[in-house]
Amino acid sequence: MAAVNQDTSSVVLNQPNNSGLLIAIHPLTLLNISDHFTRTVIQQASPGPVHVIGALLGIQSGREVEIFNSYELQFTIESDGSIRIHEEYFVTKQEQFRQVFPSYDFLGWYTVGRKPSMIDIDVLQQLMTYNESPLFLQMDPNEVPTPARSLPITVYESIVDIVDGQPQPMFIKAAYKVETGEAERIAVDHVAHAATHQEGESSLVNHLSGQQNAIKMLDTRIKLLHEYLQDSVNGKVPKDHDLERQISSLCNRLPTISGQAFEEEFMTEYNDVLLTSYLATVTKGIHAMSDMVDKFNVVASQNSHHGQGRARRGLMG
Repeated sequence: MAAVNQDTSSVVLNQPNNSGLLIAIHPLTLLNISDHFTRTVIQQASPGPVHVIGALLGIQSGREVEIFNSYELQFTIESDGSIRIHEEYFVTKQEQFRQVFPSYDFLGWYTVGRKPSMIDIDVLQQLMTYNESPLFLQMDPNEVPTPARSLPITVYESIVDIVDGQPQPMFIKAAYKVETGEAERIAVDHVAHAATHQEGESSLVNHLSGQQNAIKMLDTRIKLLHEYLQDSVNGKVPKDHDLERQISSLCNRLPTISGQAFEEEFMTEYNDVLLTSYLATVTKGIHAMSDMVDKFNVVASQNSHHGQGRARRGLMG
């Protein structure tokens, strides 16, 4: 196999993108990419270039594309610098995700670097088997975004252009936006805000604690009014008609909450909250299990090396 050309100018079209594709990226994808890169850098034993590749999952409806999630891909770096994706792992992982998220399709892949190169074109040709025109998201961890609120990522569409009379796959820059749902905004806010020095809690925890204290105070005052009315009816305390009129006026201002529509909406919201809580518990358990498996693999690997060392010393002795 010939050596892979690293020339960037030959793989990216320097012209406006008129495809009309609307690309929306959700925060979970960006967090996964950043986490993947950070772990790879920490685990890399020797200094050198960091190679990170993963798949992008989401939904495409016409010209609208939403990237919801991602996962890491296994690959091999050949002697000429090219990258070979492990197809069996990719197919297995895709089937597993489809069982959990049947509506998610393979939309493209991500990597890290400054500019696309022929190595990325080679990866594109491998992945075109599963998507005729996959998207390519590239993150530059060394870039200082300008303006400061922008992200160091670039999204490319893959197209086929005629070069010297031959069809050649190439990239062209595409516009994108970061889109978040209500649950994602809460999660990102909880992760992004640093804990306070005094309480060690994030702003979300402080906000929820304030709401809990307010509800407790309201419950205490309602119980106090209820006890007063009971004691008034039983003759334990003298009746205060002015106070009773104020209580009656307050009750009349409350919205009616005994209708069928309210019960259905309340149960829907209640089930959504329970589902979110269950998902958070499951995610926490999976994370703990993953940590345990990683630690077990490290210990098993160390024991294996020690055992081999003792066996060699025994043979030499």
